[in-house]
Amino acid sequence: MALSSKLNLISHSAVVAHRKISRGAMDRTRVVGLLHPRVFLAKQMSLFQPRLAFVLIGVMLLSTLSPSVQAAQTQEVECQVGTSASCPALSAQEIYNLYGTTTDGTYYLKISGSATQVYLKMDRTNTANGGWILMMKAPRTSTSFYYDSTYFTSNTTSTGSALTNDTTSDGKSSAYNSVPLTGAIVAFSNPAVGSVTNDGDIASNGFGGWVWYETFTAQSMYTRLTTTQNIYSTYATVRNSLYRNSSNTAVFSYQSGYGVYGFNHSTACGAHLFRWGIIWNNEAAEDGSCDDHIGIGLQNGVIQGDQPNWNGVTAASGQNTSNGYNGGLGPMAFQLWGKQADPAFGTPQTLTSTPSATQVNLSWAAPASGTVNEYVVQYKKNSTANWSGASTVRITSPTGSPTASISGLDQGTLYNFRVWARSTSDSSATPLTGNATTGVATISQVTLNTANPVYRSPSILSANVNAVGRATFFAQGKPIPGCKNILTTISLATCTWAPSQRTYVNIMVTYAPVSLPNQSSSSSMTIWVQGRAIGSKKR
Repeated sequence: MALSSKLNLISHSAVVAHRKISRGAMDRTRVVGLLHPRVFLAKQMSLFQPRLAFVLIGVMLLSTLSPSVQAAQTQEVECQVGTSASCPALSAQEIYNLYGTTTDGTYYLKISGSATQVYLKMDRTNTANGGWILMMKAPRTSTSFYYDSTYFTSNTTSTGSALTNDTTSDGKSSAYNSVPLTGAIVAFSNPAVGSVTNDGDIASNGFGGWVWYETFTAQSMYTRLTTTQNIYSTYATVRNSLYRNSSNTAVFSYQSGYGVYGFNHSTACGAHLFRWGIIWNNEAAEDGSCDDHIGIGLQNGVIQGDQPNWNGVTAASGQNTSNGYNGGLGPMAFQLWGKQADPAFGTPQTLTSTPSATQVNLSWAAPASGTVNEYVVQYKKNSTANWSGASTVRITSPTGSPTASISGLDQGTLYNFRVWARSTSDSSATPLTGNATTGVATISQVTLNTANPVYRSPSILSANVNAVGRATFFAQGKPIPGCKNILTTISLATCTWAPSQRTYVNIMVTYAPVSLPNQSSSSSMTIWVQGRAIGSKKR
């Protein structure tokens, strides 16, 4: 059954008008250059994260059956978090937490205070997948990402091309410049002699290349200077394994004595500098005479550009080159992905719900710690299996004890609710949850528009109701002509009646809401009908 919902969001008894939300079968919502201690790529790396529209509200817009949200000192927004510039997510993981989204694509994240469109890998095929931002990419033939390129030494971006998951053109997202990360993935593909797919640190990884996956820990934190141009960091991890694929047919280097792996290598090994990559040496624990390297933003020994050396073609070919950086398979296309920390903000506390026929009033307390910038309230019918299409409303700049009044709901229906808190840069790791069942609408009273109905003179009967439905008016137990099964408004049923008797008359009204036609109620009253109106002629 289609559902029209009206959300009245209140903060300090204030309400704000919000547009009607329609739903179908399911309710619809309606939110490396250098790394730093948290891993900043070239200035800190900024980031990301499906399909909403904000409705800015400051005036109460009430109309029959039209949902509305009222507010006083706050700006209220109904939206699908992450799908529009007016409703950005704080992280890719927040989008997943809210809706369970696993679809790769372009989303909006709040980066450095502004809504920024980014490409997100939301697929969760592997444990490392889900919530990765495409930071940088280049085709095999690119010469744009050499060591001293402004892509690494300044905030230069190429945002448009960074919004597609391919390696057909150069791209650098503004997320690279300012988003703190907890991990990075580099995927190399398409070398001169063919392509490499789904191998490396994450087999069957879905990134379409040979993948290196690094989770940043205390060992791999960085120091970043105050200017982007002077970003400098050191990071070294010893890896004594050969970087090869699972079938041993392609090896990056046969130098197995020593390996340095990470960002902005600029010490030892002389000319082997890189923005991200690996250097190898045949001597153990010795990085002063490295013989081989691969990476992004290389300097010296190779032509400028993203020129990884794939050393060692195949074991069967007899072309294995165990030394040198000018052998191998030459340049490859690459993608650099970054991941933010998972949400860790506090959870709102103590949800209280008070249901009526078509409305549920909610109230809760702020998280135990932290400054709340806004709340996100979700709700759906209990019969809907998941939250992918849940109705969502954002409450900005809340003050005092937060409350929400969600109206326009179906009667006699169990609803689920979730409340999330947000700071300026983080969101709740888990929501505050609750359930409530709406009641059944009844007639509150029956009234007349005159205290003295007159025999055979038209009088207006009215009945106050609290939902659209069908009403029938009776006089002395018989339906009044023209007053049978009439459609009410959301609050009123009216009928014109000309009394046919001069006596006490019992007036009764029966009523059933449209959404629950089998749930009927009635109300009655007795009135006195006086004689002819003054001035009328006797027949």
